[in-house]
Amino acid sequence: MAARLPYLDRAHVGPEIESVFDALLKASGRVLNFYRLMAYHARSVPPFLAWYPQLREGPLDLKLRYLAYVRASQLNRCRYCVAHNEAAARRVGVSREQLDALADFRTSPLFSELERLVLRYAEEMTIRVQVDPALVETLRAHLDPEALVQLTLTVAAANFTNRFNEALGTELEFEEARHG
Repeated sequence: MAARLPYLDRAHVGPEIESVFDALLKASGRVLNFYRLMAYHARSVPPFLAWYPQLREGPLDLKLRYLAYVRASQLNRCRYCVAHNEAAARRVGVSREQLDALADFRTSPLFSELERLVLRYAEEMTIRVQVDPALVETLRAHLDPEALVQLTLTVAAANFTNRFNEALGTELEFEEARHG
């Protein structure tokens, strides 16, 4: 899939986004295509960048966070988010085998009871939107309220980024470089 808008570079954005691009470049060596498209609505970039990284902070185990994010992204068929979040999941200790078995998490011996609950929650939020109250109650036995809200925000963010990237055809950076 090709991007449906040209990616904005530093030379094509205003000074407020130039500094954001500079900070992203300094932090990770690149500006992700997601931000290069979001920059068309420049006023959204700084608040998103102030909020989004906070989702990693809190009591929710990062492995659970990334399992939920990747599963939601798989369900939404967002290759961009699957690729980026699988890489992040691997960095926090999620095994390649678990990532490969996500679609079969209900029966795979690779997942704990809590991981299965988290993945069910991600699926229900993504597919049905309405989550079974019994599932929420069961999760509450494992997660404190802050962790449950952090999980909910994570899955909601996955659905947001998935829809943004799929609607605009965001390409993976390494694929764009190969074709560009």
